[in-house]
Amino acid sequence: MVGATFIGISVFWSHEESSTSEVSASSSTPVFSPRRLPANIIDTASALRLKSQIESVSDGSTSCFVVEDAGTAIVESNPKIALRPASAMKLVSTAAVVDLLGPGYKFTTKVVGDSGSSSDSLTLIGAGDPVLSTPAGIAAIEGDPERRGSAVTELSILADRVVAAGVRSLPKGIVVDDHVFDERRYNPAWPASYRTDGEIGPIGALSVDSGWSNPGARTSTGEDPALAAGLSLAKLLRDRGVKVGGVSSGRAAEGAETVADIDSPRLDEIVQSILSASNNHGSEMLVKAASANAGNTGSTADGVERIKRRLVRRGVSIDGLVMLDGSGLARQDAVSCRTLTEVLHLGERRKTQVIKSGLAIAGVRGTLAPRLAGTELVGHLVAKTGTLNGVSALAGHLDVRRPLLFALILNGSFSEQQAYAKREAIAKAISRFPDAPISLDGLPLPGNP
Repeated sequence: MVGATFIGISVFWSHEESSTSEVSASSSTPVFSPRRLPANIIDTASALRLKSQIESVSDGSTSCFVVEDAGTAIVESNPKIALRPASAMKLVSTAAVVDLLGPGYKFTTKVVGDSGSSSDSLTLIGAGDPVLSTPAGIAAIEGDPERRGSAVTELSILADRVVAAGVRSLPKGIVVDDHVFDERRYNPAWPASYRTDGEIGPIGALSVDSGWSNPGARTSTGEDPALAAGLSLAKLLRDRGVKVGGVSSGRAAEGAETVADIDSPRLDEIVQSILSASNNHGSEMLVKAASANAGNTGSTADGVERIKRRLVRRGVSIDGLVMLDGSGLARQDAVSCRTLTEVLHLGERRKTQVIKSGLAIAGVRGTLAPRLAGTELVGHLVAKTGTLNGVSALAGHLDVRRPLLFALILNGSFSEQQAYAKREAIAKAISRFPDAPISLDGLPLPGNP
């Protein structure tokens, strides 16, 4: 692409030399103005310049990048090399899951018992809803500029429905049932520090507030998110005047009747929230949900294999893909820029259009909400970010001068703050394409040796 030579430029100048007599003296554009160059020559020169700018920013890092215009790569480097993607991995996992389950899929959390008010206890059954939230959890979301407006399933509404069913006393308390997922709460590939530093809460089919006991401070609920969910429901019921005993783990009795239930928002709304705010817990829940939906006990390993098969079915190359989770927290994860661009193209399909519409927006929404203020990228850069120490990734769309699709990953020795600066510098460079960088001072004019 950018390898196209400047033979066209030389030919153009030769043509100009033979036809300058045809240009009137009153012409407002000088004969040798870059404005007279054919668009393909300007694009080639601009692409060469862009490649140089990206390489300058990524110097010292192992990197890959691809920039496409109308489906054709205009700039690329190491497109097939698989690098550590950090949260850019969420593009891969969520695209496949929404394709597998469908954009309108909903999770149903149930409360079951003998029959309404006659139950001595109720069983709360989790179905893998990744956005089940308490009032405190919702307040924490709305107080965070990067998560504000995220999809939620309100546990308080489920409590209201239990009361509306006539439940006034549960002397034997609440039993919690999360059997549709396995009991592995944390991926063994993750550093142990992730459990305490606010990276991710424990995973379970019945989980509220992303597994946080204090959603504002992001402190973990411990090793049993289902028990924490049961305690949250018990509190909400007590607040509504219901007498509730203790909370314990178990399985719903066969034939138990549904006392109350609540559906989650549509899956595409959930995926938008996960992509936009880069929700680690939510993306891991979806991987297990992809497994559970196939009739298995939901596991990460099985979910990942189903994701890979679906990507291949959709024509996405997974060469070099190492996927140990859905969030990109595993430092062994690896994905190529070619895979990321092909996943981005799934956003052109109706079923998976959320892979484009759900991305963070510079200066407006998600992880890019606080970034790039005062630049022309505000509202025009939509992308999935990926950030860890030594990892900077960005993949999405830019439409400042032309609609462009791009993916870039940098791996090296730099801080998270440097990761932000590197990818934003590259995004600004991409946004200027094509910038007609040709100067007469740097070109051989007709008649010069």
